[in-house]
Amino acid sequence: MNLSTSIFDSDYDLNFYSTKDANNLQYLDISIDNNENGLDDPIFIQENNNSFNNSTEHGQCVLFANPIEQNINKIKVKEEQIKKKEQKLLGRKTKDSGEIGAHGKYSEDNMTRKIKVILKKEILGLSNSKIKELNLSKIIINNKEYEKKEIQLLNIKQDIIIDITVDGNKKFLDSKIKDILSEDISSNFTSYPYNFNALLIEKLYEIENAESVTSILDKTILDALKYYRNDDIIENPDYACFKGLEKGFDRLKDNLMKNNDEKYADKLIKFIKEFEIVYNNKKPRAKRAKKQ
Repeated sequence: MNLSTSIFDSDYDLNFYSTKDANNLQYLDISIDNNENGLDDPIFIQENNNSFNNSTEHGQCVLFANPIEQNINKIKVKEEQIKKKEQKLLGRKTKDSGEIGAHGKYSEDNMTRKIKVILKKEILGLSNSKIKELNLSKIIINNKEYEKKEIQLLNIKQDIIIDITVDGNKKFLDSKIKDILSEDISSNFTSYPYNFNALLIEKLYEIENAESVTSILDKTILDALKYYRNDDIIENPDYACFKGLEKGFDRLKDNLMKNNDEKYADKLIKFIKEFEIVYNNKKPRAKRAKKQ
C-alpha cells in the first residue's frame, strides 16, 4: 500500500490510495473538536473482517480503531499542552475578565517592587534633609554651578527597582546606599548630567563635617530597612544616622489605605517585616540554556 502522506498531516486528514486503483483516492476527514465522524466507531471495516491483504482485492483499505485512537489521544494531549502554554503566556488578566491574574498588585513580584520604591524614597528623603542641613550655598559639578536648592540627590532610574530576581534583590539589600543612589538619574531630569548623583556624592565626601550624610551613604540598604521598620537596630548608636527614617513606617498603613484596602496594606507591611528572610530562603532560578 502506497501512502501519499503521513498518517496525520497538518490538517488532520487521512489520505489513502487503493492498491488496486491508484487514481481512486479515498479521503477520511477526522474532526478533532466535534467528533463528527464518530471516532469511537470502526472506520472502513470490511463486511467479512478479512485480513488487510484480502481487503485490497476489492480496492479497499482497512483502518482499525485502536491505532487511530492512540494517535487521536496524542493529538489531544498535545493540544492541551499548547492550550496551557498559551494561557500561561497571556500573563495579566483584563479588568473585565473577573479573574485574578498572577501579576496583580497582591503578587509577590509587584509587592517587592512597591517595597523597593518606598524604601528608596524614604532614604532619598532622609539623605536630602541631611544635605540641606549642611547649608551649602553652591556646588560646582562638571564646571557648572548649582545653587543651594539644586544641591540634592535625584531619583534614579528604575532598573534596580524593577529587578525582582532572587539574586537581584539579595544584591540590592547588601549594597551600600551610596552605590544605589550613584546609579544614573531618571531621564526626567533633563538639565542634569546622567551621573549627577555619583558626582554629588563624591563632592559630599570632600566636604568637611558632612558625616551626617556620608554616614548614611556608607550603610547598606538592609541596614536602612531594619531601622525603617523599627527593628532592634534602632537602639544601636552606630545607626543613629537613620534617626527619623522609622517615622515613615509608622505612617505607612495610613498612606497605603488612601488608595488601597486594609487587606493590601496589612499584607505589604507583613512582607516588609519578612523581606530579607523571604529572599534569603529563595534559590535563584536556573538559567535557561540558549537555543542553538
